[in-house]
Amino acid sequence: MAEAAGATLRRETETARESNIATPWLHVGVFLVAVLVVISRRPDAVTNPQFWAEDGLLWFAQAHNLGWWRVLFQPETGYFCTLPRLTAALAQLLPLAAAPLLFNLVAILFQVLPVSFFLSSRFASLGTQRSRLLLGFLYLALPNSFEVNANVTNAQWHLALLACLVVLAEPARSLGWRCFDFVVMVLSALTGPFAIMLLPVAGIAWGWKRRTKGTLILLLTLAAGVLLQVSAFLRTGSAARMQGSLGANPILFAKVLSSQVFLAALIGKNNLPYRHSYIIYAVLITIGGITVLIYALLRARWELKLFIVFASLVLTAALLHPMAHAPQWLELLSAWGVRYWLLPMLAFVSALVWMAGNHNPRAVRFIAVVALLLMSVGIVREWRYPGFADLQFGIYARQFSDLPKGSSLTIPLNPQGWSMTLEKR
Repeated sequence: MAEAAGATLRRETETARESNIATPWLHVGVFLVAVLVVISRRPDAVTNPQFWAEDGLLWFAQAHNLGWWRVLFQPETGYFCTLPRLTAALAQLLPLAAAPLLFNLVAILFQVLPVSFFLSSRFASLGTQRSRLLLGFLYLALPNSFEVNANVTNAQWHLALLACLVVLAEPARSLGWRCFDFVVMVLSALTGPFAIMLLPVAGIAWGWKRRTKGTLILLLTLAAGVLLQVSAFLRTGSAARMQGSLGANPILFAKVLSSQVFLAALIGKNNLPYRHSYIIYAVLITIGGITVLIYALLRARWELKLFIVFASLVLTAALLHPMAHAPQWLELLSAWGVRYWLLPMLAFVSALVWMAGNHNPRAVRFIAVVALLLMSVGIVREWRYPGFADLQFGIYARQFSDLPKGSSLTIPLNPQGWSMTLEKR
């Protein structure tokens, strides 16, 4: 009798899992819609593409002036940055006028890939299609995320999310999926410092839930990436990164978390840190947000628990070593540095979506639903990001094409005040 009941339960579980697997047409439709969602938040990324900051100054200009093969594995600010280096190498095959569009399209691709992957069959047991689609939309529509929208420099944050999903997903069973996992892991491990924070998460996943050969290969790949990144940082990091005091204190900690992570995820940019009389609200919001994460850590599925751990490690690293002028924590209160909050905000929102499920007590569901409804305020307020200042990149591209060999041209970039100098070869 017990064996029959167990077999019935397994069949029901497998049937439920199969019902959560998206059809190929749904995958195509979701991918295209996701691309349109990203573009709709700043249409000029494709209608008037221009380089953003390091996209031009570092990645494209260095690949053009020095040769892409010479800088492909050259560290920047202490770490290897392979994804933007590869994008810049590919851009050398195109006319200068088309290079910014290529950069933006590559960035949009990596911004959308986590949505498509999360909808795949490898997450079918994690939740219904509807809940995964909802979470994918909230990720794309997340307020307080201008800095990580459609630029290659900050695409590493989306790539880190994708690598974390690879660690949490059901093990790959086909050659195609195994190749996908390996490429994502290698690319992420060699793009920014995220492998350092993801390695312990992958180790826990392997030792706790995923003791397979494929998972071990991914773990070893991450470990190799960590060794390379740490080596690069020890050789170049101290000189490349900004120096200065953190200016850390408990009040600033509460202000940063409340205004830039928890409240910003719901209503977007806010001036809470600058209202001295509102310190008590900053503390209460911080306590509330941390309580949500702790509740999920105690009660949620292991995949969400490990994602919260990963996001927390990323946040800790950002607070300990931000690229900011001193006092660094005070500068983190401004709109600058939004990239640091992407993964912590997403972990907070993911916890709220899980709390809204029927498996939680009614009071918990009510709190989560109210918070998610409040998030609609931030989504509407910050759906459309301001376009880049039109610096007439096309005109400069034509001027550069007419230059004689050996000449150089300085081209202004967004944000205003940035520029890159290209040498005609």
